[in-house]
Parts: sequence; structure tokens; C-alpha cells
Amino acid sequence: MKNFFLFIGIAISFVGCSLLGLNIARETPKKPSKLPKFTVEDSLIGYLSGDRDCYKPYYYELSIDFNIHKKSIEGVAKIHLLATKSFKTLMLNLHPNMQVRSIQYNGEEINYRRKFTGLWLDFKSQIDSGKQIILEIKYGGKPIVAKRPPWEGGFVWKKDKKGRPWIGVACEKVGANIWWPLKDHLSAEPDSMQMTFIVPKALTCVSNGKLIKEDSTETKKSFTYKVSYPINTYNATFYIGHFEHFSSGYAKIDNKRLHYYVLDYNLEKAREHFQQTRKIIQVYENTFGEYPFWRDEFKLVESPFEGMEHQTAIAYGNAYKNNAYGIDYIILHESAHEWWGNAISVKDYADIWIHEGMATYSEALFMEESMGHETYLNYLNFYGMLVKNKQNMEGPKDVNYWNYKDSDPYMKGALMMHSLRTCIHKDVVFFDILKSFYQTYKYQTVCTEDFIQMVNQKTGQDYHWFFKQYLNSRQVPKLVYYLDIKANSSDQVLYYKWENVAADFAMPVYITDVFGSAKMIYPSTTENSLKASGSYHMRIDTKCAYFASEIRKRP
Repeated sequence: MKNFFLFIGIAISFVGCSLLGLNIARETPKKPSKLPKFTVEDSLIGYLSGDRDCYKPYYYELSIDFNIHKKSIEGVAKIHLLATKSFKTLMLNLHPNMQVRSIQYNGEEINYRRKFTGLWLDFKSQIDSGKQIILEIKYGGKPIVAKRPPWEGGFVWKKDKKGRPWIGVACEKVGANIWWPLKDHLSAEPDSMQMTFIVPKALTCVSNGKLIKEDSTETKKSFTYKVSYPINTYNATFYIGHFEHFSSGYAKIDNKRLHYYVLDYNLEKAREHFQQTRKIIQVYENTFGEYPFWRDEFKLVESPFEGMEHQTAIAYGNAYKNNAYGIDYIILHESAHEWWGNAISVKDYADIWIHEGMATYSEALFMEESMGHETYLNYLNFYGMLVKNKQNMEGPKDVNYWNYKDSDPYMKGALMMHSLRTCIHKDVVFFDILKSFYQTYKYQTVCTEDFIQMVNQKTGQDYHWFFKQYLNSRQVPKLVYYLDIKANSSDQVLYYKWENVAADFAMPVYITDVFGSAKMIYPSTTENSLKASGSYHMRIDTKCAYFASEIRKRP
């Protein structure tokens, strides 16, 4: 571990912080990065217009037939939906690359219109509020190909080391509309799904949920999976390849097992490498609550891209490598998403920190449990160097926007949680917040205000001031201080105050006091002072929370 930080130090000294992209001083750039100009196309997915807000899809049945040679699919989607308001027109989403073959309701064709991803269905008569209907849509085409999966999504058509097909999909942000018609909004999670995948007979297909049926013909094989929990639709997925399956025991009492699907030539390597998964899941269960999807199993699936938190079928593509801590980062991070991102999902990408910040903070909590508090602090401190502060962490709403190149929802989100822990100053309360939020909102979609209300409820205080600073401002809180040491004396005076914050910002920080012990101080936007006498010089603990600091002589 020391070698890891030594390497970082050497790299910084030779290459320079800016070239490495490190923000060691936790600075706020003078100018923010620019948001894109949003268009109608963005709102067709991001905004709940009247023709989308009038219904709830509660069950999807998909059947997808793959033509691997042509890199195309033919699909049938049965959409079971409940009218929450009366309507004659509703809007679905389907990518322009997918051609509609037919749309039927009650055995009759429905007229439809298309623009960008919008697919409007015009019914002959009104569908009354409270009515349940089933739509059948036949469609097909060549799905878009991922440019940089999983961040720039699409289909991934690759070959394994033996030259055999190895196929997958990653569609976070771009949306599941690239391969099936649906209400493609983060808040519109179905209660369950069934997916059938038809592939060449020599191949295996792995998907979310449990395999409930296999069928074969002379040339093809079909695999049917049932998802029995709510699922955010970008997490619906498949993996096609030459996989071998093995499992390992997790809990003897109820026969829970962890399942793995890997390319056949990596089987023995995977058996050894994936042994770490059990401890990771155990720590997360102890910290947040029971793994949320036991009915649908836990699976790691070797994928043709680095990783993705596909619910109960996590994409693993990290080449069986551990980091400097001896942990595989992909297993650690993506498994955390089963709690943060899958069991609990956001309604809008504006609040994506709940997915990524909480999953990244989960990594640090695992480090703390496994290697101690100092490792936890060092782990987060390094992530603090990667925060950019170019944009507010809470993004624009209703436009399906999230810039994956901005890592702040990951790193700054994790450091915000660390800072909140310092503010609350009672681990019993802090970890109760995490568990209670998970238990309260499991299998639901949420927003930031839901989390703030849980914090306020458990602490008995209003923490809006805290989240406003970290989510709605890109300015880093700056602690300006000066230590006045009296000559020929052990007397000291520490002067300190907050800058770059609102007047109600009240985050405490730790210092090392004159006796070498940790002590908490409570800066405000007006200067405070602490007088003391002792053999140690008072020192600010910059690892206790995410803030910048500056030594500034008093006038």
C-alpha cells in the first residue's frame, strides 16, 4: 500500500498535477464547464409530458432474435400497462434505427407517428383511467453500436480470443429504446419482466433474473429469463458467448449462492479471482441491509466491456486484475450498485450522485471494514484529488442529461457522504440513515430531497444548508486559517473562518490540538479563534471532510 502512494508521489513530482488531472489543492476553476444546448430530442426521454405521464408500464415481455452476421435483431415486445389517466394518445420511445413492423391492441392495428425516439400511438377510442391494456409491437433493425461502452452506449459485437461471437449491450443514458420499445424514463420501472433471447445453437445467453426455460431447434437456441423485481430499464441486458457457469456458497441456512458466467478458457482463473466477491457482498449486507435480489440470484458475467451494474447480472470485464489494495475495483463498485442504483434508483439523472456517489462511498466503507479507518481516509483522500468542480453536482432536470466525463458525481459524491458523516459526528446515526434510506425506498425511484428528509428526520436537524453547498454550488468550501505561535512560549492562537459558502454553512472540522489529540472546531463565515497552550502545534485535519484550506496571515 505504501508503494502505491509512493508511486503517486513520484508521478506527481515528475509529471505534474495538471498533466495527471489531479486537483490536490481542491481548487474551484474560475470558469465552469459549459452545458450543451438541449433540444426537443432530449426532452422526449427526459421529460414526462402528458402523453407519457398518463400510464405506467408494469410488465414487459420481450422476444429478441439475433442475426449475428448482419448485426441486427428482430423483436416482439408485449407491453402491459395501466392507464393512470384517461388518454387517446400515448408516447413510447424507440430509436430510429429500429423499424416498426406492426403495433396491435386487442388484435387490431394501431396508427402511430414517429419523431426522433418518440413513438406516438393513436387509439380509436379513449382508454379510461384505471384500465389495464396490452400492446404488441413487432420491430427490427440494426441497433446502434457502442462507441465506448459502457459510457457511450449501444450494442457491443466482439469476438473472444478464439474468434467466436461475444456480444452484449450497455445503454445507460442513451436508453433501452435502442433495442426495444418502452416508456424510456428513469421513473418508469416495470414491476417485473420476461425476456427471451434466440441465438445460434452453439452460444449461450445470460440475462437478468432467473433462467426459466431453454428451447432448441436444429440451428438455434432460446433462453427465457424472468425478472421478479422492479428494474430500471437501462439495466435490462444480455450477454451472448461461450460461457461456463459455476457458483459458490454464500449462506448455508437458506442455500444462497453467488453465480458466475465466464468465457470457457477463463474458468480456472475466474474460480480463484472471484472468491473475493463473497466478502464484498457480506460487508455491503452488514452495512446497508440484505442483498435486494436473492430471488433473481447474484451473477457476475464476463463481458466485452469493462463493467456495468446490470441488475443481478453484473458486467465484468476487468481482466481478473486487482488494484493496489488487492481488490478488484469492478466487482467492488458494480456490486455496490445493487443497493445504490438498482434497488434504489433515481427519477432523473440530475440526482445521479445517489447511484455513483453512494457506490463509490461504498468502496471506501469496504476498505474501512477490511483494512481500517486510516485506509478509508487515504482512499477517499486520493479520490479527492480527482474532483474537478467544473459543474454543480446536481444537474439539469427533465433533459436526460449526465456527462459521464465529469466524475464528480462519483468522487465528490463519495466525499460529500464522508463530510456528512463528520457533520453528524455520530456513526450510529449516520449508518442508521444509510440503512433506513435503503429499507424505506428499496425497489422505488427517488430524488435528492428524499435523502435529505431522511437525514433531517434521523438527526432532528435541517441539513439543507449542507446539501445546497455540495450539490448546488461548484464552489469548494474553503477554510482560511492562521496559527499565531507566541515567541519563546507554548501559547498559540488558531484563527479560522469559512469562505466560498453561504452564511448558514455550519460544517465542523477536526484539528490536532496542542496535546496531539483530535478536536472538533466549528468555523463560520466570521472569524473565530482558539487559544491554547501545549507542546504540539495545532494542525487542520484536511482528510476529515471535503474542503479546501488556505493559510492566510491576518491583517
